[in-house]
Amino acid sequence: MLLSDTAIRRLLDSGELRIDPLYPDTVRENGVDLRIGEEVAFPVVRGEVIDLANSNPSQHFSIRKIPREGIIIPGNTSVLLVTEETVSLPSYVAGLCGLRSTIARWGFLAAPTLIDAGFEGQLTIEVAWTRPAPVRIYRGIRFLHVVFFKLDERVSKPYSGYYQGQRGVSLPKSLGGELEGLEC
Repeated sequence: MLLSDTAIRRLLDSGELRIDPLYPDTVRENGVDLRIGEEVAFPVVRGEVIDLANSNPSQHFSIRKIPREGIIIPGNTSVLLVTEETVSLPSYVAGLCGLRSTIARWGFLAAPTLIDAGFEGQLTIEVAWTRPAPVRIYRGIRFLHVVFFKLDERVSKPYSGYYQGQRGVSLPKSLGGELEGLEC
């Protein structure tokens, strides 16, 4: 069941759902809007093949602080953005992230991203700027809309994975461990 603004406020008031900081315009009709945080990760393009199983992710991204005057994203570039807010979900609520309509209308795209029940941390989202011209973004712009779903019951094992507790832009993990034991 998709949660309404009333249900979201009730969860926030009880402390079961936490969003920090919580602005007056955060809670919307059927979800919450989250803001661009202080960091952005740009891709480092060297021309070599990126090996998802054997590459060090920090060699393929450059994390930079977003200054007060904003930061320019080159045309046709994907970046990792982090939310200003830290969120904490109870073990019976999951979230689904998408871009705010206004941001999408400007020419940004992002794949829908799931927030697992029990997750706590800032959210890192890949956002693609699809226009050929550069664009300037600013910290504090509401860019992400999250809708919450109440699960039919609490999960038996709340999220405790690699990204739990993340602060700032979190780079992807290497996927080499997922290949162990597989036979092709």
